[in-house]
Amino acid sequence: DITFSCVSDPQSAKELVFGNCGVLQEINTTKGYVEMTSVDSDTSQDIAEAISLKGGRYLEAQIQGSKSQAQDGTLVVLVAGDRSLFDDCQSCFQAMGKNSFYLGEVGNAS
Repeated sequence: DITFSCVSDPQSAKELVFGNCGVLQEINTTKGYVEMTSVDSDTSQDIAEAISLKGGRYLEAQIQGSKSQAQDGTLVVLVAGDRSLFDDCQSCFQAMGKNSFYLGEVGNAS
């Protein structure tokens, strides 16, 4: 299972993961988490560490583009984190945008 998240701000992203009934409670070795909210590197690192400690896989996937590009499916997605999860998410990224780029370690796409 892979969960995608895109909320309004870094605090909301943290609450979704760490809050009461947050995603972290269900993360395990069979699950991945993709954070598409525009978050700072420290927030992304905090989420990545928590997900990893539970055995899950993590990606930060920053969306680049306008509302019309989103409607047209031509966004660009900058991605960093677990490479195998990036590979598993390719069909989803292709549905959202024209290109996705893997940038390596968590923090490189924040």
